[in-house]
Amino acid sequence: MNREFFITATGTDIGKSFYLQKLCREFKARRLNFSAIKPIISGFNIKDENNDSALILKALDLPNSKENLNKISPWRFKAAVSPNVAARLENKKIDLNEVINFCQNHINLAKESGTNLLIEGAGGIMTPINNKATYLDLMKALNIPVILVTGNYLGTISHTLTALEVLYHHKITVAKIILNCKDASIDYQQNLENLQNFTGIEIEKI
Repeated sequence: MNREFFITATGTDIGKSFYLQKLCREFKARRLNFSAIKPIISGFNIKDENNDSALILKALDLPNSKENLNKISPWRFKAAVSPNVAARLENKKIDLNEVINFCQNHINLAKESGTNLLIEGAGGIMTPINNKATYLDLMKALNIPVILVTGNYLGTISHTLTALEVLYHHKITVAKIILNCKDASIDYQQNLENLQNFTGIEIEKI
């Protein structure tokens, strides 16, 4: 069964893009149809082949061209700050309804074509999209299951449970928690066991 997922995180630079690429590789290995988008990206540099949007195109086996970037990340901003601030610095505004429509069109196409779709957010759950809306508002509008990426660090239990409380309060389905263990200096086992104990949700360690 083909599915659509929104990939979010407890904060910025936690590992959303890393996990999205991992999923793309798994889809490819299983010969499943898949696509991925990151509607809004800040800190974007067209010359940087390792920016999130460029890496998504690479995972999709598509050239890193302006045309393809427009298809997956139409809202691109240079400053590495929250989208609302990044847009303001370029005298632009992000219309939440336009972002919702962009994502919904991709969801509809995915359903029609039998394609698995991954939608990557920017920053964390409450990262501002504009001065009135956050990514939480986008997730509520799209109403698709969320994959929550969290880090392996001191404090991650509280951050993750707080994020889950917000998602549950707004009736957003959490399909899975991803524990990113890139910090090898901290034993992940206690964090993993605590998260399993308090959440009852499937947890994947990466």
